Amino acid sequence: MCGIAGIVKKNILHDDFYKIGLKKMTDSIIHRGPDDEGYEYFENCILGFRRLAIVDLSEDGHQPMYSDTKKECIVFNGEIYGYRDLKNDLSEYPFKSNTDTEVILSLYQKYGSELPKHLNGMFSVAIWDEKKQQLFCVRDRFGEKPFFFATGKNGEFIFASEIKAILATGLVNEELNDEAVSHFLRHSYINSHQTIYKNIQVLAPASQLIYDDGKIEISQYWNLPEEELNISEEDAVRKFKSLVEKSVKKQLIADVKVGAFLSGGLDSGTLVALSSRHNSNLTTLGFEYQGEWNEMPEARSISQKYNTNHKEVSLKDENIPNLLIEVLKKLDEPLADTAILATHAICKEAAKNITVVITGNAGDELFGGYKWYQKEKEILEKGSANPKYLTFYKIGSAFSEKIGFRKAQDYFLDKVFRAKFPDIVAYQKEKVHNNFTKRETTLLLKSNAEYEQIYSFSLDKTNLNTPMKMDLTNIIPGDYMVKDDRIAMMHSIELRTPFLDKDLVEFCSALPAKYKVNADQTKIILRKAFGELLTDHILTKRKQGFGAPVEKWLKIPDMEKLSAKILKNQHSKIFQKLDFKEVQRNLNYNYKHWSLLVLGIWMEEHVK
Repeated sequence: MCGIAGIVKKNILHDDFYKIGLKKMTDSIIHRGPDDEGYEYFENCILGFRRLAIVDLSEDGHQPMYSDTKKECIVFNGEIYGYRDLKNDLSEYPFKSNTDTEVILSLYQKYGSELPKHLNGMFSVAIWDEKKQQLFCVRDRFGEKPFFFATGKNGEFIFASEIKAILATGLVNEELNDEAVSHFLRHSYINSHQTIYKNIQVLAPASQLIYDDGKIEISQYWNLPEEELNISEEDAVRKFKSLVEKSVKKQLIADVKVGAFLSGGLDSGTLVALSSRHNSNLTTLGFEYQGEWNEMPEARSISQKYNTNHKEVSLKDENIPNLLIEVLKKLDEPLADTAILATHAICKEAAKNITVVITGNAGDELFGGYKWYQKEKEILEKGSANPKYLTFYKIGSAFSEKIGFRKAQDYFLDKVFRAKFPDIVAYQKEKVHNNFTKRETTLLLKSNAEYEQIYSFSLDKTNLNTPMKMDLTNIIPGDYMVKDDRIAMMHSIELRTPFLDKDLVEFCSALPAKYKVNADQTKIILRKAFGELLTDHILTKRKQGFGAPVEKWLKIPDMEKLSAKILKNQHSKIFQKLDFKEVQRNLNYNYKHWSLLVLGIWMEEHVK
């Protein structure tokens, strides 16, 4: 992985202020690339780079990199899978290295702005075209690699891999974005189409940007398929199996040591089983929680089956408060995903002798792994109840409970549920991945700002694939990919997600939902394709996820002190945005309490 940065402004070459500013930008993201740094200066553009060497460890991989004509110069963060096959089809280009970076340059020469359609991988790219005097930028389809940009105080176009690099220039106002704060309260993360800062923007996943003569043009180059496949289950399993195996094989390619995270679930177990075919000495890493949260027995069963070099890490309660502060201090935006501490601990361990790690992220969204998909299937089958009668249903439920008529109470409760959530889209928007309700958020925030993601595909209320697509395009890029990229980069390691292979995603998104979820089982196709590779422990265990026991954590004595110091002090920075009395009403040792503490700590560390 790497860090990229740059500034575009007329006659920038002759102003040392910007050269110094570019160095500040790359210094701020040295963790993204400790192996090398590079700079190139043009009359109207300057580019900076930090390198973490993964493929072609020689000096040939140095960036910024020029094309053979010297008319194009690239800074690139990411990995292009299958780039060697692409290279074979570009025989007319005089390659000087074995890098995917140079392949991108040659593809840009050949296809121009159509370049992204030919890339499969995780990437954030900026190409300065000296002839056209324009900057061409593009980000991968699922938001695996970040790309932020802003307009500076003097009209500069500034871009970087992380927000801290843009702020390092001193050219952008640091005012917070109330809409982003609202979204954070509702969902525990910042939406993937905006940032926490009012004056800094993010290039959305599957989008490209052209900056030309002071004008910014943004367009979407890819979308999830709309048409559902007409395919038999047998053929679906066969195709699915082939796509997963190809993706794993491609993503194991590296010139450094590769390992895998092993959580004890179906997804990571499958990836470890497949990875061990290509790596006879695979290192696996897991995080051990205490009590019922611990999934390491299942992880160990897979490790033993495939003879991996398995390592486990854990956290002591007394270390959690300071670690939470440390992580949030380094994160450019607040993120209340409870797995941030486990991810930090496991990445820190991995960094001791591994540079690339395979993860099982996105399997739940693609293969139907969440219980709420089963609930949404039930909604589809039962239909809605008239919202006009919601009050009547509530009265009926309360009266039935009072007289002890359980069957009637269950009837009315079901009616209440289906009146509140008349279809799967309403349920997905109002129930899934939600923390504070809209009303609670309105009471908490001192402004009336709110933000709701606009989807680039139709929200078909009759198709169970719709909520899966919604999850794939909101929480994946807004939460999971942010967590993985930023925390892995804190330790200068690269996380790869084989399930986010473009071809696999397109296939799974178009696959009939009946092959993924039914009333009795989730991830049907994964079980049918790879169940024989797993153990009974994993196949029969209940869905857990990579969360944390926040109720227990919030009651750690030092955590209670930290919470009181920030959330019970009217002078804390969080109360610049939130109402003090409303915050006090929500300090109940639950996820709402946790997210408020995260926001409070983050604001103490980042707000001036």
